Amino acid sequence: MLHKDALKLLFPLDLGGEFERDIELEGKQLDLAQARVDDLLKEMFPDGAYELLCCWERVCGITPGADDTLQMRRDTVIRKLREIGRLDRKYFIDVAAAMGYTITIEELHPFMAGLSYAGDTLYVEESIFIWLVRIAGQSLYYFRAGQSSAGERLLWWPVQTVLENILNDLKPAHTYIIFDYS
Repeated sequence: MLHKDALKLLFPLDLGGEFERDIELEGKQLDLAQARVDDLLKEMFPDGAYELLCCWERVCGITPGADDTLQMRRDTVIRKLREIGRLDRKYFIDVAAAMGYTITIEELHPFMAGLSYAGDTLYVEESIFIWLVRIAGQSLYYFRAGQSSAGERLLWWPVQTVLENILNDLKPAHTYIIFDYS
């Protein structure tokens, strides 16, 4: 049933004429509003989101890549929502292992009397929000006389941006990851 028909039923008698035209226009506007509500109901869930996808990404703390397609962005949001709730070290190690990387994770903490020893690193108090991810098996390229040319870096390694992006997307928002490729 269209909204114009529902509006006609609200009146005890048929007024006709100009009133009929007003009811049609009002009914058409209500039909458009209903269609918009139906669209927004689809937007409530990330697997059908289009207009509100940027809001889903903001809530999940995801920055989409410039080349990401709509479906890739939706999948990233859904993956993030499914992953929330598990924050242990083994989980992040397993995520990296599933991608073919071997990593270790070290949680930094400030020097504390009674717990730390002489020779331990003196970190600031905020270091409790930083963790160090060591990526094993990386190829390091050193500058070598006779093999390298002017302008090249003294030390270079391939940055694993895919792994870094995934771990940064999954980590708690208040933490910071330092990646160590040595």
